[in-house]
Amino acid sequence: MDLKMVEATEEMADQLVSFHNSHFKDNRRPEHWIWEYKGCYPDLAIFTVMTERDRIAGTQGLLPIYLRAAGERILSGKPENSLVARDLRGGDIYNSIYVSVKSVARERGYQCLWGYGPLYKASLAAGYTVHKDAMCSLGAVISPASAVSDALKSKKHGLKTKIAGVAGRLLLWIYGAGLRASTTSSNSDYVLKSELSSQTDLDDLYRRLRRRFPDMIHIDLDERYLKWRIHTNPFCTYKTYFVYRGAQLEAYSFVNSQETTRAFLTDFTFDDVGAAKFLLSTMIDDLKAQSTGVLIFIGNAENVLIQNTFKLLRRWGFAHFSSTNFHTQNIQLESGEMISRPENWYMTGTGSEGSDV
Repeated sequence: MDLKMVEATEEMADQLVSFHNSHFKDNRRPEHWIWEYKGCYPDLAIFTVMTERDRIAGTQGLLPIYLRAAGERILSGKPENSLVARDLRGGDIYNSIYVSVKSVARERGYQCLWGYGPLYKASLAAGYTVHKDAMCSLGAVISPASAVSDALKSKKHGLKTKIAGVAGRLLLWIYGAGLRASTTSSNSDYVLKSELSSQTDLDDLYRRLRRRFPDMIHIDLDERYLKWRIHTNPFCTYKTYFVYRGAQLEAYSFVNSQETTRAFLTDFTFDDVGAAKFLLSTMIDDLKAQSTGVLIFIGNAENVLIQNTFKLLRRWGFAHFSSTNFHTQNIQLESGEMISRPENWYMTGTGSEGSDV
């Protein structure tokens, strides 16, 4: 085979998207790829392509995402678009691409890699620590009619599975509606805003959380990242909520509710439980008004802060939907042992690729 390794350019976007869409039956456009890899830190993003003569044989992308690890700002990489042509699988193409990508990542200053998905053996072989089923999804039914529509529109499931899905969603709605009817939230101390009062407010909130959890690892939600991931995302439209008590930010959330049947609570972070309850009540009222079917939150169940969020959501009618693996790998961070501990990672849907969540 005449195999060559190249780094992708914007001029290759059409080819790369076609390769992706043909495998995943997706409908992404070139501008989606350009946004993802050239939109935030174009000089740091990595996208390696293996070619065989005039066709793409395999791809591996690495999104540059700055983290706060015990307060220190470090550059990390999130693998995306790992794909090898069907007729070439089983050989050494994936490993060759991955070794090349990791080498470039070291040169560009990446300290660690992380991501989530169902892979297990392949991730172990690539040097990751795999935390099985750590990333959990909880869901609540907001509008039963839309939730039923969500269950019936699935193309992957047969009639029996769809009927079971309808029954499950109706039961979850009854369960959740009863719990939410018995919950109370006070809004007397809080002010809801759609924008931050100051660009430093999120930083201040996370600084307070790190005082309680010194080894906490989380995405650095600075102005540049938020503009790219939330405010100018071509896949998703988000509604942002920020809850203040006085001048202090106590809770915030990002909600993607552009589809009627299913919405994603992309991020839901708080330092004050009262503010979190007020925010949750407000969001659910807004989603009811939109006739949203199901609201889904994703988080790392090994992390104590996320565990507290799960407890609160369960009191508001959320139940377990699904789970997948969380992968971490230190590549050159001196205090790298913290990377392999899943309990350190405060990770929500903000860390997803941003194509739906």
